[in-house]
Amino acid sequence: MSSNTIVNKGIRLSLAAFLGIVTAFFLTVLMYLLILTNDAELDEQPARKISDIWQPERQITENIKEVKPEKVDEPDEPPPDLPQQQTDIEMDLDAVSIATPSMQTDINIGLGGGFARDTDYIPLYVPQPAYPRRALSRGKEGYAVVEVIITTTGGVRDPKLLEEQPANFGFGRAALKAALKLKYNPRVVDGKPEEVPGVLYKFTFQLED
Repeated sequence: MSSNTIVNKGIRLSLAAFLGIVTAFFLTVLMYLLILTNDAELDEQPARKISDIWQPERQITENIKEVKPEKVDEPDEPPPDLPQQQTDIEMDLDAVSIATPSMQTDINIGLGGGFARDTDYIPLYVPQPAYPRRALSRGKEGYAVVEVIITTTGGVRDPKLLEEQPANFGFGRAALKAALKLKYNPRVVDGKPEEVPGVLYKFTFQLED
């Protein structure tokens, strides 16, 4: 290869490189000008004013739904008057023994000398049980026998239903509630009150004529 060929080839390469550099420079300048032009156009555009949005004033009303009661058919004939209730409270004399206070007084003479009086329990208050509604509405009469323990303070505890006739009309439940309200003078032995278990009461439920 001759020296002239090498020189020509070098000149062509140098010229191509120079043209490439010049082209890249002009492209860069052109892109920069385009960016400036777009920014200027955006800045020059006037701002648009958005008109105010107007809504008519609303009046709030309550929507209340009236619930009408269902009409109850009136009976053709008025129900018969229910008889007045009467409840009798009876003690089971075969199972309960109530003694009158003993008037006998034992006098003990000793180091702690004093008086000792023995008395049996005495009922002070016998409540009137409520007549069961179910039995009253059906004109039913009946009775219930309950067993209680008389405490040392004269109250009662642990009532138990022993018998109820007729059943499923609420006589037993009413008798148990009433039994809890019984009040006594407690039994006293040697000057000390004692509990009395197994005390029976019979509550009789009757309707007045």
